Order: sequence, then structure tokens, then C-alpha cells
Amino acid sequence: VLFIVLLFTGCGAMKLEDFKNTGPKFVVKDYFNGELKAYGLVKDRSGKIIKSFKAKMIGSWDEDGVGTLDEYFVYNNGEKQRRVWTLIPSKNKNEYIGTASDIVGQGILKSNGNTVMIDYTMEVPYNDSTINIDVKDWLHLQEDGVIINHSKMKKFGFTVGELVITIIKQ
Repeated sequence: VLFIVLLFTGCGAMKLEDFKNTGPKFVVKDYFNGELKAYGLVKDRSGKIIKSFKAKMIGSWDEDGVGTLDEYFVYNNGEKQRRVWTLIPSKNKNEYIGTASDIVGQGILKSNGNTVMIDYTMEVPYNDSTINIDVKDWLHLQEDGVIINHSKMKKFGFTVGELVITIIKQ
């Protein structure tokens, strides 16, 4: 019994530090500069795909190191969405503060090795109102420049959905 307890307690959640020595190095200002394309899936809490989408993203940076990532989404049901992220450098190395119109407060973007993690709360439509969903995005830069992104969406600590996205720099 002790062995089983130790086995399961030793299996912790993924941490950004796990990617310290991985490459290629994910430099946020370099990758999110210029045009990108993305293809993704939205899954419900049971893992069923409920939507797919494609997106065009345009990143730019000003002389103070503040970034803008303008995202245009088109879903398979015809729905369109636009989100404009503002990324402000933090006092901490490899960290940005992210804001957007549907983000509650501020998101924190941190990078380490080939990985970026973004932690934020998003306001999403629900019935005739909106609810706040906690999102943790994990973006992993591959050697060919493609990003594999997977995200968990949670409410009250329970997973309510997932995103799987491939991002390609143009």
C-alpha cells in the first residue's frame, strides 16, 4: 500500500521548471513577431470535440518591449472571434503580463526552455450570460518552428474543457 501511495504522490502536475534544459529556446518576442497561423480543437469535459477552428495571428512589438498579438478566429460553425493581447514585460526575467478584453484581470506568461505557460481567467459566453473559466495554456516550441499548444479549462478546480492547437510561424 505504501508503494502505491508513493507512486501516485510522486506523479505531480507538469511544472514550467520541467522544461529548463529543453530546446529550441522559446523567445516570446521573436516567435510572436509577424504572421502566424493556427489550427485547433475545442473539447468538452468528456474529451468530445465540440468545435474546430483556424486562426490568423499577427504579432508586433514596440520600442519599450510591449507586444501586441492580434488573433482572428474562424470556427467550423461560422462563428468569428477576435482577441487582442497586450504583453507587457514583467520585472521577472522571461515573464510578461498579458491583458485582453475577455481576460479577467491579468494573465501571466512565463517561458523556460522550449515552453511557455500562460495562466489566466477568461470570461466566456454561457447561456444568456457569461462565466469565468481558469485557463492554463502550455505552448511547446518544436525544432521545425511549430508550436504544439494544449490547454486545460477549469471551473472550481474541475476540468470543463480542453484546447489543442498547432501554431505555425509564416
